[in-house]
Amino acid sequence: MAMINALRGGAYGVPFMPVPGLWGSDLIEQRPEFFRVMQSPFTGEKVVCVKSLNPDYSIIHVQEADEYGNCRILGPSFQDALLARAAKKTIVTTERLVGTYRMQEEPKLTTVPHFLVEAVVVVPGGAKPGICYPEYQKVDDAGMKAYTKAVKGGTMDEYLAGVTEGRF
Repeated sequence: MAMINALRGGAYGVPFMPVPGLWGSDLIEQRPEFFRVMQSPFTGEKVVCVKSLNPDYSIIHVQEADEYGNCRILGPSFQDALLARAAKKTIVTTERLVGTYRMQEEPKLTTVPHFLVEAVVVVPGGAKPGICYPEYQKVDDAGMKAYTKAVKGGTMDEYLAGVTEGRF
């Protein structure tokens, strides 16, 4: 919740956001540059706040995008829309490029508008070994184990070569 609220603050253009549920956590003492306790100007009660995040770049994967960067997330969007709004620049990878007319037919389905997008890259299967509903609905267990092993072992180059060659 803290990271979501930090991104939310970045997307809203405010310096911090209140975060529920952190009382009793040692995060407040461990990361004073990120968390602060303040007094609510409305009720006087103490509130934990998190510093807003504005990443330089975000990279998100979507099901559909047009050539201008209008994007549709057809499954759960989780924090992707917030991340695109909080970041200074967003790069989108997409399952497929669609005509702009698709975005114009149902504009309310556009999750990320073009003015938030720096670049669009067509990468079918780009969320694997994870999920990209409804394109692929299950985590690839073997692929996830290989990915985790590569991250922990510092062998990402070999893992990515295996992905390119179709081994994972």
